Amino acid sequence: MTIIDRYIIREIGRYFALILVTVTTIYIIADFFERIDKMIELEVTVTQAVLLILSRIPLEHLIPASILLAVLVVFGLMAKHNEMAALKTGGVSMFRCIKAPLVAGLGTALFLFLCAELMLPLVRTAANRYRLAADKQLQINPRDQNLWLRGERFIANIRHVDIEKSAAFGVTLNFFDDRFRLTRRVEARRVQLGETTWTCHNAFEQIISPSGGDFSARNHKRLDMPAFFPLEDLKSGVRTSSEMGVFELAAYIRTVAAEGYDTIALQVDWQAKVTYPLVCILLPVMAAAIAGRTRRRQGLAVVVVVGLGLSFCFWVVQSFSLALGYAAFLPPTLAAWIPILIYAATTAIVLLRAE
Repeated sequence: MTIIDRYIIREIGRYFALILVTVTTIYIIADFFERIDKMIELEVTVTQAVLLILSRIPLEHLIPASILLAVLVVFGLMAKHNEMAALKTGGVSMFRCIKAPLVAGLGTALFLFLCAELMLPLVRTAANRYRLAADKQLQINPRDQNLWLRGERFIANIRHVDIEKSAAFGVTLNFFDDRFRLTRRVEARRVQLGETTWTCHNAFEQIISPSGGDFSARNHKRLDMPAFFPLEDLKSGVRTSSEMGVFELAAYIRTVAAEGYDTIALQVDWQAKVTYPLVCILLPVMAAAIAGRTRRRQGLAVVVVVGLGLSFCFWVVQSFSLALGYAAFLPPTLAAWIPILIYAATTAIVLLRAE
């Protein structure tokens, strides 16, 4: 690695750290003031509040954006100070100049992967455990994702919850009298969770006499019941894909699929987790190509605005593509990789034009 490469990587690392700390601090401050009322209501401790705030930091988006801005700033300043012109005059091509951003992108991708695989799942799981501790009516088995709900004279068990579809699968509802004797039991393959109503599909109902062993049973294609638990609180008790690493999520998908439940949304999330580190490699190269074409009179602001515009378009394209995957209009693999392929082609075109 040449002196020029080490110099560029050092400058990129310096600006990357500065930008990441700055944008993360701004996000934490904004999120803290937005949720301070809720934290006071739950009477959380300082440690719990710190974990709750840290668990909400979207490093999957902040890290790629920070490396993009860092490369834009470094190459923009080099263009402004005629350093890029000096390199090109000395016979250094644009393809040679992207070596340093590529190495920086690989390092950032590794950093993001370690954060997503080790740090974020631990922090988000701990924060979720504190949220559950604040509500004694909801318990979760962290190994197999079983949900246990306890309310007034009823206990419910849910095998699997699909957050995107607001649906629960493998639901068992047990109702008791004032002496805690079982009086009614409902088993449903699928339950659509609404704000005020739970709609049970293909339900089996048993009504048991408290005085003896007599009972009646019947099947229902559809059985409407009042919502026994707020939908948002129920969703907060489910370990989402963001609380799992790549390998843990892959194992959970296999478990859910073996039980016969729909795994499309989980597969889309897994594919997205795989592609997030690649964004850290793709965007710095694009940023270097954009900044490398900058003329001195254009100024740094133009470069930053163009780069931010392209990165914003990437997140829009990715969000739209993932939404199509969640809705099963696209296969999970295609939904996650289409944005990467589009921007890889765009990066190649911009790089050729810069050269």
